[in-house]
Amino acid sequence: MTHQRGFTLLEMLAALAVLALCATVLLGAFGQSARALQHTQRSDRLNLAARSLMDALGDGPLAPGRSQGQWDDVQWTLDVAAVPSVPGPDRLWQLDLRLKAEGREARFSTLQVRSAGLAP
Repeated sequence: MTHQRGFTLLEMLAALAVLALCATVLLGAFGQSARALQHTQRSDRLNLAARSLMDALGDGPLAPGRSQGQWDDVQWTLDVAAVPSVPGPDRLWQLDLRLKAEGREARFSTLQVRSAGLAP
């Protein structure tokens, strides 16, 4: 009697089932990481826009009030307010920046000190 070596049909079906399960788990993980990457890219885009807008203010004069505009496809609103502080040659300003793009919104806030000669 000769013994044939090899896999039975049942063993092949079990191996394919395990392979399909592993592939499903991996595809789910790749999909989730792709969504996380898109989320991070959108957040990075808003952060870049905020940094660019704040850098555009430079060291020039600030005036209290609200200004709005568009940077690429990002809508922005900047609120500038003088913060009551100790009298002196410098003035403290609060800058509140709100950005909207692709259904996302981000808010940034900072304080800046400008000399009284530069501020109105």
